[in-house]
Amino acid sequence: MRRFFWSAGLAVIGLFLGWTGQGMNLDLGKVAIATLWAGAIGYGFGSIFDQRHPGTRLIIYWGITLALLGLFFGPLLPGASFFVGQVLGGLIGALIGTLFGIVHLKVAKRKLQARGVGASAG
Repeated sequence: MRRFFWSAGLAVIGLFLGWTGQGMNLDLGKVAIATLWAGAIGYGFGSIFDQRHPGTRLIIYWGITLALLGLFFGPLLPGASFFVGQVLGGLIGALIGTLFGIVHLKVAKRKLQARGVGASAG
């Protein structure tokens, strides 16, 4: 259920950004891309925070979600072109996301072990 709320909430934000960011010319394709992009980020965060039994998927969700988020900040990076900025933003986001995922997974596994969920009775 969290995935749905995260996806829908960020998709609405993407719709707003795509719609208002164009000015007078309204291109529905760009609005749809912004909506889907933000919805994908929302789905990623919803998947991250909806994990009941964390596994290696958590690292993948973090990496992909922050790579998508890095695309937003890509044009702010100094680069030769828009494309280079996008690629660098995505790569930096993926690396940071992977690190976040590794740390999140280790902390989650420690919490599970502390509660005795993974302990075997023997």
